[in-house]
Amino acid sequence: MSTITRHSGTCMIKMAKSSKATEAVVESFEEKVKLNVVVNKAIKISMKWNGRKYEGRSAGMDFESDGPTISKTQTGIRG
Repeated sequence: MSTITRHSGTCMIKMAKSSKATEAVVESFEEKVKLNVVVNKAIKISMKWNGRKYEGRSAGMDFESDGPTISKTQTGIRG
């Protein structure tokens, strides 16, 4: 048996100071390592895991996110 891990294509990010939240498209993702997102098809934000959340900085503003929704599925012996 093996485990298949999948993540959603979008996630919520928010500005650290004002707590304004927006939806971003997930460009690349490694669980508990890094998260790269694109906001409004124009702004790319690279985020790193700090032990509890993903944090990143772009255009002089700090952003944070819990990351995309992750689903893990167990496969049987026959796939």
